[in-house]
Amino acid sequence: MMISRTELDQDEQLVNLFRNRAQLKKVYLELQDQCASLKDQLRNSQASTRRAEERLEAIERLMARPEAGFSGLVYFQLRSLWRTCNEQLKKFSQELQRQQDDRERKRQILRFNEDRGRRLADVADLVKRVKAESDACGERVSEIESELTQRRGFWNYFRRKELRSQQLEVAADHAAARQRLDDLIERKIKIESEPWPEFEGLSIEGRRVINIAAIAYAHHLFARLSVNDISRLCKDAVARPIQDHKYGSEEDCSRLIAKIQKLSEQVSSGQVEAEKLRGVARDIRKHAEFRNPDETVPIASSMDDMTFYDSDGRPMPAQVNVMAEEYWDLYDVFLA
Repeated sequence: MMISRTELDQDEQLVNLFRNRAQLKKVYLELQDQCASLKDQLRNSQASTRRAEERLEAIERLMARPEAGFSGLVYFQLRSLWRTCNEQLKKFSQELQRQQDDRERKRQILRFNEDRGRRLADVADLVKRVKAESDACGERVSEIESELTQRRGFWNYFRRKELRSQQLEVAADHAAARQRLDDLIERKIKIESEPWPEFEGLSIEGRRVINIAAIAYAHHLFARLSVNDISRLCKDAVARPIQDHKYGSEEDCSRLIAKIQKLSEQVSSGQVEAEKLRGVARDIRKHAEFRNPDETVPIASSMDDMTFYDSDGRPMPAQVNVMAEEYWDLYDVFLA
């Protein structure tokens, strides 16, 4: 029984409808997933907003009490000093990265130029030898042609035949030498026109050097701010809410604020004794351990037994592992 064209068209339309229905169902499910994800994001944002509002209200209530107001000022000064240290640490790391980029790029170009120089020298040596071979073949061809001119008469028939055979062989050798010479000159031009290689970024060793220097600088900042235990006060200020802190009387807070501002100016100046910093970095390098050969950030616990010194070179009474305690948000600075 023959199936009519109309029936075939209806079957095809029915198949298309089912296919479209499946696609629409898939898109609908994807939209449902997106909607659920957006709802979760909204709830998280609302929760964050509520927490921020609660913190703001707590700060307002605290600052409304005159006796707590000065402690609040100290609290925000300490948090500001923490951010200043973090900013200086970032600047320090970025400058080291720029310098290391420059050094490694120069080393890469130097290696490239040395390799290219060696290859050009090899080609020049080949050119010299092939040219000598070509010149010798050319001279031999000229000698044969000269002798052929002189060898006239039927009695030189066999000698001329021998010379023509030699002439063909030497001419072929001469042509081959000229071709090799052309190929070598082309190779020389190609080598000379090679562009510098692309710089693929800092090596693992380069990133380790920068990260270890950043740790040393973080210790330097901790030592500089260890006067009146300001380093610890900064960490407490960023770790706990304002209402958990009391810094004494108005007079005590005023003295503390003056010290914090002075230290902040010193940190912002970026002044550091480079040789001392290099010494700390060398000590860290001796102790630093890495989980695997590709890791660029050392294991924090590998520096637990190190002895660090204050700005005057004396062992610090309170030793601290700035990595383990994440001083100045150090992990934000590391190069992975």
